[in-house]
Amino acid sequence: MSEIPAIALTVLIIVLAAAYGRRFGIGRELSIVGARSLIQILILASVIIILFNLPLYWSFLVLLVMAAIAGHTTYSRSGKLENSLPLAAASIAAASLLLLIPFFLAGIFPLEPRYVIPTGSILIGNAMNVSSLAIDRYRGEIKNKRGEVEAYLALGAHPGLAIAACLKQGILSALIPSIDNMRNLGLVWIPGVMTGMLLGGADPVEAASIQIAIFASIFAAGMIASNLLLYYSTDSFFTKAAQLREDLD
Repeated sequence: MSEIPAIALTVLIIVLAAAYGRRFGIGRELSIVGARSLIQILILASVIIILFNLPLYWSFLVLLVMAAIAGHTTYSRSGKLENSLPLAAASIAAASLLLLIPFFLAGIFPLEPRYVIPTGSILIGNAMNVSSLAIDRYRGEIKNKRGEVEAYLALGAHPGLAIAACLKQGILSALIPSIDNMRNLGLVWIPGVMTGMLLGGADPVEAASIQIAIFASIFAAGMIASNLLLYYSTDSFFTKAAQLREDLD
């Protein structure tokens, strides 16, 4: 019954963090977010128990729902640009599925709900984080370089060319945390998957091998999702007359 002490410890840490957070005016927010995360993860655990006994296609349906929710989060970061909600959800879903399939084709994991859902959710979550950072920075770069972009447009440049530098900067900035994590992998921190496998008694070399495969997939999924999102959302920053929208400011 180790889950009971773990839940009790979580509640205690949330309370202590909220009490400390009051000094910075975020005590209430920490309390709400902490309680919400605890409830959500316990509900998820209950749902997963049910999913483990259902046909495999239910697992992929759950992943699609996760991708849709992740897309909405990224959409909010974009300033709710026109058409960015379906673009964000589709980009995250496509990139995550593309990087999920090789794990089962290569025989790293059996094609079972127990492996499909956790691995897929890791890819979706990280693709969401990178995409959110990328679209937020992309929008910020366009706002900051409005004069430069409009100068390109005035010279007859295509909108995609006019903001190419902004797109590149948006993606590079979003990937910095992932690059730093990969650079320090195994030196500064032991990632979650490897930690979980070690706590479960797995062979350290096997745990390390699976972790690096997952980590590389996480990076690739984030890069692909952010590229797709920024590329296909470019038109949303312009009017039909190929002018920068005024509401970006």
